[in-house]
Amino acid sequence: MEYLSQKERNKILKEWGVYELSLNDQIVKIFEKVRDIRFGSISSRNPIDVYKANKGTCSGKHFLIKELYKGIGLKTKDMICMQRWKDLIWFPTGNYEIVNFSEELIDMLKEYEIIDFHNYLKIFIDGKWIQLDVTIDKPLKKLGFFTTENWDGKSDMPLCFCGTNKIWDCEDNGMEQKRNLVNQLPKKIRTARKEFLEQMTEWIDALREKGEL
Repeated sequence: MEYLSQKERNKILKEWGVYELSLNDQIVKIFEKVRDIRFGSISSRNPIDVYKANKGTCSGKHFLIKELYKGIGLKTKDMICMQRWKDLIWFPTGNYEIVNFSEELIDMLKEYEIIDFHNYLKIFIDGKWIQLDVTIDKPLKKLGFFTTENWDGKSDMPLCFCGTNKIWDCEDNGMEQKRNLVNQLPKKIRTARKEFLEQMTEWIDALREKGEL
């Protein structure tokens, strides 16, 4: 499924100076530009909305980068893994640190089991599928979030969030699969998830406005 026309893809890629680069540098440039779109909920997963707002969560940012990689001729596939937001404050492992959430957000994680479904992407390069994740912009590292810097454009990278072993290979159908998975959650968890994302976005936006990020 396509969410941007080739004309829309070309406009963005030209604006970012992508076509002037070698293929490997194009891959890296597109990753860095989408990664540095601000993380936060805009109540839309549509990639053109994410581009115009310069803001989005894991789903919208990955649907945008998927469209732009298609624009330079790469094969892609949507991936989803189940995540638990509490894992960012109680069970950090590997590349992850404890995220310094506000007290209000921590209280929500203590009260509710907030399950989510994390979108990421795979691209086909040199005969193999490569995993990448553009969710977190670099300033959020100050809060303990993880993101990848200095990527070589051809190696797997860690996910931005602690995933679980529940993984869905969605091929080209990530938006519908994400919607279906979220809708299958109990209403109480869906409500808590929505409120948590909204409050987390407000908290991050306030820190940005204060110049603390």
